[in-house]
Amino acid sequence: MKPIDFIKLILKHKTILTVVPLIFGLLAVLLTINPKRSYYSETMLYTGIASGSSIEMDKTFNYLAANNAFDNLINVIKSRDTQEEVAIRLLSQHLSLRKPNHKFISDESYEALMEILPEDLKSYLATNKNLDENGNLDYETTVLYLTELMNSDNSNFVYSLLSFDDPHYSLEAISKVKVERISSSDLVKLSYEIDDPGICQQTLKIYIDVCTKKYKDLKENGSDTVVKYFEAQLSESEKKLKAIEQKLLKFNQDNNIINYYEQSKAVAIVKEDMDVAYKKGMAQLAGSEASAQRLEQKLAIQELIQQKNNAIVDSKKELGELNYKIGMYAAKSSNNETSKQHLENLKKQAKALQKEIKTNVDELYTFQNSTDGVPIKKVLPDWVDKTVESEDLKAKLSVMNQQNKAIEKQFATYAPAGANLKRIEREINVAEQEYLEILHGLNLAKLKFQDAQLSSNLTAVDPPFYPLKPMPSKRKIIIIAIVFITGIIILATILFMEFFDDTLKNEQKASEKLQIPSMGMLPKLFRAKPHLDLVKMQDRLMDFVMQNFHQNFKAQNNTKTPKIITVFSTRDNEGKSVITANIAKRLKASGYSVLVLNHSNEDKSKTSVSKSPWLYKFLGYQDPRIDYNHPFLSQTTAGLSASEYYVYNKSIAYRDVKNYDELSFEVSEKNNQNTDYILIELPNLIEFNYPSELIANSDLALLVCRSNRLWTKADHNILDHVKGLVGEKIKFIINGVDIKEVETVLGELPKQRSKTRVRIKNMFRFQFFTSNHI
Repeated sequence: MKPIDFIKLILKHKTILTVVPLIFGLLAVLLTINPKRSYYSETMLYTGIASGSSIEMDKTFNYLAANNAFDNLINVIKSRDTQEEVAIRLLSQHLSLRKPNHKFISDESYEALMEILPEDLKSYLATNKNLDENGNLDYETTVLYLTELMNSDNSNFVYSLLSFDDPHYSLEAISKVKVERISSSDLVKLSYEIDDPGICQQTLKIYIDVCTKKYKDLKENGSDTVVKYFEAQLSESEKKLKAIEQKLLKFNQDNNIINYYEQSKAVAIVKEDMDVAYKKGMAQLAGSEASAQRLEQKLAIQELIQQKNNAIVDSKKELGELNYKIGMYAAKSSNNETSKQHLENLKKQAKALQKEIKTNVDELYTFQNSTDGVPIKKVLPDWVDKTVESEDLKAKLSVMNQQNKAIEKQFATYAPAGANLKRIEREINVAEQEYLEILHGLNLAKLKFQDAQLSSNLTAVDPPFYPLKPMPSKRKIIIIAIVFITGIIILATILFMEFFDDTLKNEQKASEKLQIPSMGMLPKLFRAKPHLDLVKMQDRLMDFVMQNFHQNFKAQNNTKTPKIITVFSTRDNEGKSVITANIAKRLKASGYSVLVLNHSNEDKSKTSVSKSPWLYKFLGYQDPRIDYNHPFLSQTTAGLSASEYYVYNKSIAYRDVKNYDELSFEVSEKNNQNTDYILIELPNLIEFNYPSELIANSDLALLVCRSNRLWTKADHNILDHVKGLVGEKIKFIINGVDIKEVETVLGELPKQRSKTRVRIKNMFRFQFFTSNHI
């Protein structure tokens, strides 16, 4: 659609685009003549979520966590539970009043509340003796009663009041409290708009108290649960650790362990020293016993010495006796040979005895001195010492052996005790680590709990104010918006209808749909305004039609006479009769002989549905009444003689007609063969049978169709069949087009236009220098 076409469309519907929005605007004025006043109040809460203080010194800012915390806070404020508590507390506050107080509720709202109270609730309020210092009912007692009443069932007064559409206490009304975060700050703004200033302020005050308490409980309960969990786990871990420590204590008591590692180390050292000492003692004992044995071997000749001494003594005694005898015999043997002989024998015996004594003495010396030359008398003390030493060592080794057995027994006790002690110590270590981890978690949870307490303290930095002035009325904006939206809707509807208009509409669109050449178009002949000369316009359009008519036959080089023109339509009431008659009149005026054959003598030129023109005129549209005084709509037989207009009979044999002279006329004689043009009007092809061969033998098949009708699939099928019969000899005339459409043929319609309008029109057509002359 071009800009100029859009402007034309708006100008065509300018009245409805102006009047209807004004009517709706007037209705909006009437409906809002007594506007309902509303009062506005707001408050701001400081949350400290993003930049507030924290116990965690190394806590960093997290954008997502901050947004999540703000979302949680806003959702808590908007939750149904919060709204229910606010509504109940607001209702309790008003019911606690003995008389209306404008700070809390206006007189009108208080009276309206008293009117809807049930009798049982009025009786409770009247008999309640819990009063505050101002003589009003105790607020918290009333809140508790209404809460219990609401939770009792779903049909009580309080539950119904909150669930339906009460303007002050319903959840729908409370949910109108708007909550929003102010930019990226720590502030949250709550705003409320309602028809009562006291209720407006008190609702926000109650909202602050309720949401602060709920948010604090939510934050602290979560952290407090974690603290309690860690405390319970810490108690269990402590009990477990004490049980294991008690087990270690009992184990040490049972095994006489004070310090296992020191004791085991000392025992090991003692055992090692004892082993060394024992082995050293054993070596000493072996040495002592060896020395003693050797000394004993030396001391074993003592008996021989004694025997030698005894023998020496005996020998000395015997030698003394021999010497005595020798002396005796010497004194006697001087004269006696026998005596001498005996003396000599005694001397020999004495000498032999001396020799024996010497030998024994030598042996005794040998016996009395060791091989080392040590006297035997000195060996005896050594032997005694070695013997005593050996016995001493044996006693020591016996004691040491007993001690080794005791140490080995202690080792047998300490060996498994070490493994058990290790296991118990590992259990204690694990229990200690668990205890310390839980203690660390408890400390963190307590820090988190303290941090949650700090961050959950919502502070009203801007308390809700009491609104003295009502909000500015939006009446003007509403009226303007209604007028504007109504105009937009109507314009959109017009554009929608224009865009989806699938009618034939004009010559160009009809040619695209029908796929056949056009012979022209004719407008619908309404009662035109004085500035439009429809007679002249129609005549000029018929001139174009007749020009195309004659050019069609010239292009065919058709010299035969008569020329057969079949005029048909696919539907009824398309205007075939009027167009056929006017073509015949134009041909007759041009000096041609014509014959018009019609299937009916019914004159439909003046049949029209009656329409009320005043509404169309009021809306600025064309007068819908047909101008029957127009020459084009004169009676079809006017201007034609009786021999030029006949009505044929649509008998059963009608569809088999091959030529016009086979039609059954309602006259006794048929027309002669000197006629130049024979125009045959056929009934509509969808409802009646048609003579295919007659159409095929015609020189021109002229389709007449209305511009304001849809071209359906049935019409298309019939047209395709006719095109198959006549080929390129088919044309169409679009009838009843809008006056504006004829500008495509006749140019701009003659009309008085101001210079400003001409310039604006040229501007939308992008023609800025059309008024300049060459």
